[in-house]
Formats: sequence, C-alpha cells, structure tokens
Amino acid sequence: MTTGAPSGAAAGPLPRTLAAATDRRFLEHLLVHGPSSRADIASSTGLSRPTASEAAMRLSATGLLRTIQTPPAKKRGRIPEIYDLDPAYGHTLSLAAAAGRTRVQTHDLRGELLHDAARDLPDSTTPAEFEATLRELVTTAVTATGSPCLAATASQGNPVDPVSQRAMVLPASAFPEGRGDVAALLREVCSGPVRMDNDVNWATLAEQRIGVARGIDELILVYLGPGIGAGLVMTGTVQRGRHGAAGELSYLRSGGRTLISQLLEYGVATPGRDRLDVAGCLSLLASTPTPENARLFVEAIARQISNIAAITDPQAVVLSGPIAESAAFMRLLEVALQPLLLNSGLEVLSGSLGEDAPLTGASLAARDMAESRFWSSYRC
Repeated sequence: MTTGAPSGAAAGPLPRTLAAATDRRFLEHLLVHGPSSRADIASSTGLSRPTASEAAMRLSATGLLRTIQTPPAKKRGRIPEIYDLDPAYGHTLSLAAAAGRTRVQTHDLRGELLHDAARDLPDSTTPAEFEATLRELVTTAVTATGSPCLAATASQGNPVDPVSQRAMVLPASAFPEGRGDVAALLREVCSGPVRMDNDVNWATLAEQRIGVARGIDELILVYLGPGIGAGLVMTGTVQRGRHGAAGELSYLRSGGRTLISQLLEYGVATPGRDRLDVAGCLSLLASTPTPENARLFVEAIARQISNIAAITDPQAVVLSGPIAESAAFMRLLEVALQPLLLNSGLEVLSGSLGEDAPLTGASLAARDMAESRFWSSYRC
C-alpha cells in the first residue's frame, strides 16, 4: 500500500478539505497569538514549514493577511517574514441601544478595539431623532475605521424577531426607543451579515463565552434593572424562541399578576413610567431593618427564577444588572430562593462583565459572523 509520494517525487497539492483545515489552523494561530513568523506558526500548530508557507500564500491571496518585514537582525542570513492580519481587509461593528444611551464600537477580527463612541438618548428622543443618532454613529464609525464592514450586530432592550430582525415593543416596555429598523440602517454601511438581538441575550452569550459562566452549557441569566429580563442557554446555545420573546421574565404571572406589576408595587417605580427606579430600589433594599416591601420584592423575583429553573434544570443562574450588584439584594435572594429550588446544587453567580456585557456579546457574535462568512466563501 502506498502511504505517501514515491521516493524522489515532489508532493502534490493538498486536497481541498485538508488545505482548508490547514489554513484554519494557520489563521487561528494569528488570531490568538498575533503577528508570527512561519517558523513560530509551524511550531505552534504542528504544520511543516512548507505547509505553513502554502497556507500563508493562499490566505494572503484573499487579502486577509499581510507580510511584515522585520528590522535587520545582527546575525547574518535571511530575515524571517512576519505574518499578520491586514487592517485594510475589514472590521466588525457592534451597536448597543439601551434606555438613555447608545454606543457603537468597531473591532478587527482579533477583537482589538478600533473605534468607540456613544451618545445620550434622553427620554424625549423621538423615533426620527433615534434613527438619526444611530445613523450618525455608525457611519462615523465605519468612516473613521477606514476599512469595509464585514459584519454588524445590534443590541436593543426589546425582543427581536429572529426572521424580520425588527424589535418588538411589548406592553409596558421599559425601552420604548426600540421602534426603529436598526437592521436596515446597519445594512447601509455593512455589506456582510447583520444581526439584531435583545440585550439580555447578548449579555448571556458574553457571560457564557468569556465571563463568569464560561464553559457552562445550561444556564439562566437574569437581568435586574429598570426592566427585568432573562437569557436562556441550553446545550451551549442561547435560546430565543419563535418570535424572539423567550426570557421575558417581566410578564410571568403569579396570582394573576405579572412580575413587573408586583415589583413596581413592592419596589420604587420611576414616576409616570412602567419601569423601576433603580436608585430607589437599591435604597429600599439596603434599609435596616429590612422593610416588608423589600422582602416581598425579592421573594417575587425568587419565585419566578425558581419556576424557570424547575422547567429548564440549569447548572447555574447568573444575576446581572444594577440591582443584582447590591449585596443586600443578593443576601435576601439567597434566603428566599433556597427553599424554592428543586435542585439544591444550582449555582447562583454574579455577572462579571457589568453594563458592557450586551455590547461585548454583540461584538463577539459579529466576529463569529465575519469568520463564518469568510470560510463559507473560501476557495483554496
């Protein structure tokens, strides 16, 4: 049986599938380790130097890579070439629009930040003003970054229909600014894939990928802020539901009443709005001795967390948002939650990524989308 090229004969080209796998290993090294020589890449990936050189040639032909010449070395001989991503190839864009503020970032495929800008969104912002603000931010970001937008993502505080990619404003929404067609706006500046999602889903993705829940494939993330929401991960994937409304914790009912209506009564409501006054709630929770309203507030949340946990059987619950950052709230929740849980081993974790978690999750997804698009059209 012949196991290789005949003695003395030159090896033929790699089969296409093997060459693509080789090129993926080459690129993955650059994404993780940064600029590298052929020898470093070959050593790290287990590729031979000739095979690494062929991969570099194929990837360079796409425009994705560039060759960096090193400064003259003291020793005599050939100066090694250093390979890196070519900044001109493109970038990803991520946008987060939440109550009161919107922010846009661009990153290279390695995840390095290239551009970061934000604008306030006062409560008086009209849909037209909202759209104009976002258009200015995204066009400025792409222009300032100076390369093609390979993929774009957006985070909003409302459910997002997975098919139409439009935000749905539910009754008593704490985030009424989500009426614009943000996906259409992003397509004006991005020739690659565009995806919108709810901010809690993006935060859940971020915590599961790089945060406190890294590597946990079954989890619930509960956001506690002006509004209440949840993200659900099952078998390692964020679940969104048919219409994108999975995890709308505010609308779960107990005793014929929604959770948000109970919390607005037990906590502190923003005057004239169907949303929680976070500062007022934190003050209530920190009061000594604990007021009855604070106890009822926490118990209402604990009941619905335990209900979701009973249905989904997660390994962990991650609590995020400004109310979850209160030590007093966490103490009260632990007391209220333990008698309600079917699984006494359920881990209750505090989120580690803070208020930037939705934008972080959106940026991670944008890079995933850009890489997926590159490999789906790759011809070697």
